[in-house]
Amino acid sequence: MRDYLVIEAAGPDDEAARLALRDRLVASGQWRAVAERRRLCVLLEAGAAPDYRHLPGVAGALIGDVFDKAAAWRGEGAPFRVQALAGRSPREAAQILITQAFGRYLAIFTDGEETSVLRDPMGIVEAVAWRREGLRFIGSRLPADRAVWPLDLAIDWLSLAKIFRQKNLASHLSSLVGVSSIEPGVLTKPWADEPGERLWAPVWFARGRDPRARDPAALARVIDGVVAAYALGRERILCEISGGLDSAIIAASLKTCGAVIETGINHTWPQREADERPYAEAVAALVGAPLVIVERGLLRLDAEKLSRAAGGARPNFVGGDPDHDFDLATRLAGETPGALFTGRGGDAIFYQMPTLELARDLLAPARCGAPRLRGLVRLAQRRGTTVWRLIASAWAKRGAPLEPMPGSNLFSARVAQSAPQWHPWLEDLVGVSPAKRVQLRALVNSLSSFRESYRHTVGDILDPLLAQPVVELCLATPAAMLALGPADRPFARRAFVDRLPPKVATRHGKGDVSVFFARSLAVSLDFLRPYLMEGRLAQEGLLSAEALDPVLSPDYLIWTMATPDVFVALALESWVRRWEARLVPTDSLTPVMA
Repeated sequence: MRDYLVIEAAGPDDEAARLALRDRLVASGQWRAVAERRRLCVLLEAGAAPDYRHLPGVAGALIGDVFDKAAAWRGEGAPFRVQALAGRSPREAAQILITQAFGRYLAIFTDGEETSVLRDPMGIVEAVAWRREGLRFIGSRLPADRAVWPLDLAIDWLSLAKIFRQKNLASHLSSLVGVSSIEPGVLTKPWADEPGERLWAPVWFARGRDPRARDPAALARVIDGVVAAYALGRERILCEISGGLDSAIIAASLKTCGAVIETGINHTWPQREADERPYAEAVAALVGAPLVIVERGLLRLDAEKLSRAAGGARPNFVGGDPDHDFDLATRLAGETPGALFTGRGGDAIFYQMPTLELARDLLAPARCGAPRLRGLVRLAQRRGTTVWRLIASAWAKRGAPLEPMPGSNLFSARVAQSAPQWHPWLEDLVGVSPAKRVQLRALVNSLSSFRESYRHTVGDILDPLLAQPVVELCLATPAAMLALGPADRPFARRAFVDRLPPKVATRHGKGDVSVFFARSLAVSLDFLRPYLMEGRLAQEGLLSAEALDPVLSPDYLIWTMATPDVFVALALESWVRRWEARLVPTDSLTPVMA
């Protein structure tokens, strides 16, 4: 889904400025105006842009794709009928969207004194807000035209330090001064000095008792329904077919809903443990998709490659492999941009992780959803230990709180001394089992899938496993039921066993690309060392040069697990550099490269 921009006048005296700016942006050829509401207009990116609809009987607008949730539960894809919102108050309309619809959207309500907005519960649509004098803005990004920017726009180094310490905060915090993030699933008034009302939170489903959540057939139906909805009206459908379970499920679901896959895409790496071609070929043959296999050489990093995925309103970690990102963007490009279906998010919602917290759940059988002894045996096997040692380790951690997910171990002592901050989805976990807490944390980490990479700017990226109905069902399914069986993710395997190649359905484990990326960093050291050691994170005191120096050696990278730390630092450094280049003062309000 491409870009949108909402411009609102703060009062009657600001109307002339709003109209003049609207006309300026439309005249640039980059935007088209689609709606005029009370002191507010909606602009969409020229060319491929999100859908727009007036809200009937409601003073407001709906930007994006909205689908019928009940249809998805039946395994069908259908648009949501916005007529259901007619005559409703903003809160009633927002509640209907939350409970009866799903998708990628921003709803805007202009009833009353203050405009209120609802961002889709998963936060798939980017939404940030800012002001400039008497004008207010909500958008998916800051446009290239400086006349739209906040007057005090700058890098927010405090926010960036929090993300460096805990990277999953990138989906919550804004790292630009003067720009605020609109929280998903919260009916909020962006310009009012009052908190919004949360209408959706994943923890509510992790505590829930939905009888459908123990039925693999229900999981298959709802995934089919989401995929069918996402495929509606698509002229070009591409599908990542990695060879793993999650992407195979999406490919199988596309076949079930009758979608024609133009191209299946598989990236294969030179290491034997990372070569999943036989599995990908089996999936492609079963669903009838032509498969393109991209044989990868080592990734050689440079500033230009890193900058391509760093243009969004906040840092992202989904474009960390720029060669992969560029290849997908190239395939999506065309007169009719393609839509890429992925299996992202499957590790979190299907519970691929053999965490110790699963044993803590199993030792409280009233809530674990699986036979205790069998589950402990299977978990011990996956963790390479004995049942007794597993029980002892779980017992030692009894009562331990959920630990924050670190962003990088390369941050400075100054950053380390600051108090950690929790993502809002992880703040109130009372009544949630230990293993479910880990799943919620993994879900929060998956939100980086929605942020702007290079391929997101070229085509439409669709992650059905992170759609609201699928997430709600899997959060309500007991963690042990999701995670523990003859192979990992047994619940999802049972749901799709009849639609997957046997070698994929019964496969133990998954491909491992850690050696590839470690070696890629090693061959890029001539670039990496000055880029990071003399970079902006180091200059601002966020990155510890003392901690980084020994990491930037071939032996250290290849024989340790430091690769993720380096990639987090690279994502933040490239984002800062691209934004600081945009923020360089100019002599006029001319547009700058986005």
